[in-house]
Amino acid sequence: MSTAVMKNGSACRGGTSEPGVSVTDAAALVVEGLSVGYHQKDGGVLCVAHDVDLRLYPGKVVGLAGESGCGKSTAALAAVGYRHPGGVIMSGRSLLGDTDLLQMDPADLRRLWGGQVAYISQNAATSLNPALTIGRHFDEVLRRHADMHGAAAAARQLELLGAVKLPDPKGALDRYPHQLSGGQQQRVALALAFACKPSVLILDEPTTGLDVTTQTHITALLQELIAETQVAVMYVSHDLALLSTVSQDIAVMYAGEMVERGPVKELIAEPLHPYTNALLRAVPSARARQTIAGIAGEPPVSVAADHCAFAPRCPHAQERCRTEHPDSRELRPGRSARCLRVEELHGALRIVVTHDGYESPAAAAAGESTGHFLEVKDISCYYGSRHKRVAAVRDVSFTLGEAEVLGIVGLSGSGKSTLLRSIVGILPDYTGTVSLRGQELARNARKRPRALRRQVQIVFQDPASSLNPRHTVEQIIARAVHLFREDVARGKTSEAVAELLEGVKLSRSFLGRYPSELSGGQQQRVAIARAFAARPSLLLCDEVTSALDVSVAATIIELLRDLTSSSATAVLFVSHDLAVVRTIADRAIVMRDGLICEQGSTEQLFCAPEHPYTVELLSSIPDIADVRAGRTVEAGVAPVC
Repeated sequence: MSTAVMKNGSACRGGTSEPGVSVTDAAALVVEGLSVGYHQKDGGVLCVAHDVDLRLYPGKVVGLAGESGCGKSTAALAAVGYRHPGGVIMSGRSLLGDTDLLQMDPADLRRLWGGQVAYISQNAATSLNPALTIGRHFDEVLRRHADMHGAAAAARQLELLGAVKLPDPKGALDRYPHQLSGGQQQRVALALAFACKPSVLILDEPTTGLDVTTQTHITALLQELIAETQVAVMYVSHDLALLSTVSQDIAVMYAGEMVERGPVKELIAEPLHPYTNALLRAVPSARARQTIAGIAGEPPVSVAADHCAFAPRCPHAQERCRTEHPDSRELRPGRSARCLRVEELHGALRIVVTHDGYESPAAAAAGESTGHFLEVKDISCYYGSRHKRVAAVRDVSFTLGEAEVLGIVGLSGSGKSTLLRSIVGILPDYTGTVSLRGQELARNARKRPRALRRQVQIVFQDPASSLNPRHTVEQIIARAVHLFREDVARGKTSEAVAELLEGVKLSRSFLGRYPSELSGGQQQRVAIARAFAARPSLLLCDEVTSALDVSVAATIIELLRDLTSSSATAVLFVSHDLAVVRTIADRAIVMRDGLICEQGSTEQLFCAPEHPYTVELLSSIPDIADVRAGRTVEAGVAPVC
């Protein structure tokens, strides 16, 4: 690793060490009793983070885990003095050296942010100014925080882009953010964050939107930079598998409070809090086919003052859990949990992984021979005009049996989604044939008979963009009922919609809501209910869990498994998450650059991959099973199955 990031950075470094303690032993940031709230219209304050304590040490990573809406990002940003609009620091302090960040005025904080304190957001595309070149981004940071200009600044820019291994650093300085890939944008964001050698770095889901190998490269680069610069890091993520590979310690948040903390290996192997246990049981593994379980219900939007916030969702809750608020209890140095029954449950929540797995719905329903329910033959899909066409998929052939689940995996740009859109008939520019039960389908969905359109339904990656924002949940699902369910009389539509909602575990109270009033997981359930309203024979799922946190994703996988099992529906499941595919699919296809590299049963592909690209994908997956077993997975080497 180049030492470029280390050079010319001392002008921005600050903080002091504790008397008699080396720099590596002194905490770079000490957060004590931090509580954050939002002003309400009635004049009150809604508390969303309460009594947060954290210590960040140079060269170390503290992971902050939990479901979406549990207060992770709010607490992390408040710890460095940032307040969202309407937000207020209710109590606590956050010490950077001898300076309390919570007492600083906004002007002083702005001078500090980008220098001593750096932040990398989830989406680099939105954090970079689209109107500025990459070079202008660096000019602003270096001029403001390091007083660097001219030739010195230009040399520093090249050093930084070289350190993050961006191809053609000199050329990249003249490009705009949209001219870079997602991974390259994230490398630029990293270089900007490290430009002034910060003391503290906040990472807020920095790799969530990236495919598995790009995520691996960015994560490895981060680890190198952290070790080299000895920056203290708080890593916010809902991805426990990822946190288990990059963090030394993990703090788990729920309903704005830290419910458990401890060294990563101890917490993964033996969680103390029922919520941590539930999160870990929702994480799929690529190393073994095993049953995962979502967490019923939703986390509350604010801190619970007079009871355990997790009690309504906790299988171990007792009556006192519903009437008494738990304090954080330390079982041994470094291990604590906010649970009234922590001593009683100690040891009972240990995670024991079995390799028995479960019998898939397809295998149970169809046995060894499923026949050719769907046949895709020599498909090549194109984009562009007649004179300048680009092949996104080339000569792809496969079959799918009735009630079978087939996973399609590969990196972004490999042609997975294009293939699905061609099969469903919304990208008709392709050659080859798609046949359902021996009947060839028209390329354009509009030219297919309604009976065939009913049989093939699709659920998209982003439900927010696929659901009409001006229609209620009832109207969205009712339209599918009107189009495809001749057995439902007009006067019975509302009852049919309510039954479909109950089938995806949403109550009738959601009927009158609009998509904007739903969480991401709830929106995806509505999209699934709409698809199943047609009673399809074939369901196409396009990255349906990629934008969801681990517990919601597990719930969606469970839901799909139950629905497909009860209705004998065949599924094409596209994902770049190989662990999810192993959990749900009977067979899998690996795609790269529009071609099929390898296909076979999931057990064959995951335990004995033959193609080097499949091996590369598998070795790129962070997996909790490896952490529990103390295994180190080498790049390009097939992991232990």
